[in-house]
Amino acid sequence: MLQFGERAAKAPEFVPDPETRTWLARSLAAVVAHLGPPARKQQWVSDSPLKKAAPRDLDALFELVCVAQEHIGQGDVEITLAPPGAGSAAVPPGFKVLGDPSGHLLHTFARGSELALVVMPQVFRAPSLLLGNLARELGRIGLWIQPTTSPALAEIDGEAAAELAAISLGLGVWVANGAYMFENACCGGGCGVDLRNMRAGLSLPEASYALALDAHRKGLSRRAAAKQLETTQETAFKKCFEACASDVIAALPPARERPALRA
Repeated sequence: MLQFGERAAKAPEFVPDPETRTWLARSLAAVVAHLGPPARKQQWVSDSPLKKAAPRDLDALFELVCVAQEHIGQGDVEITLAPPGAGSAAVPPGFKVLGDPSGHLLHTFARGSELALVVMPQVFRAPSLLLGNLARELGRIGLWIQPTTSPALAEIDGEAAAELAAISLGLGVWVANGAYMFENACCGGGCGVDLRNMRAGLSLPEASYALALDAHRKGLSRRAAAKQLETTQETAFKKCFEACASDVIAALPPARERPALRA
């Protein structure tokens, strides 16, 4: 689990160690197998209507959520967006949290078949965080709507699994861009968001390596896959792309089906 602030790594290696790479490949394979057909399409953020600018209010976010859901095969899943309740309560009345909401500016709650995405208003100040948070939650929802959990999936940390799901569904660029923060726990744009207590499922190197694996299994070139990655994330991705072993790539569930929704 990546933690920002004083406990964050000061000079992270861009390519994870061999043990972590093996774990990421196995975990990604388990997530893809669980998601099924939606994760077997050649979907990628830079090849879709999701290229437009990050939203700045709930209405614009709702529009983006709808477009993203269509893009990743969740068009029939209804999600209600809501601000935090009275006293900044994170849980809407009658809803139960999915996963661990601590350290998140967006998080999903369920009541039966109903889904609510609680949006902390400060997330709109940092576009990369907003998109990264949204990708994770859409990945979480993708896992949630497939009720049968395999033993392999059950062994993966829930937040890491949600981000791996987002990556496999084509939202990995958002995950990677959202994983990176500066050493002083600032988004770099004077947004005023206190990131010292923010948490992510995957570190930048882990997200970049998983993104590289996903690009390989979808038959994308390094250049095409790196579109829309920010500078540091692009560097990490390129190094990870080169580090992916051919036998590991071959063992992953391939994604060769063209998505129905294209730019």
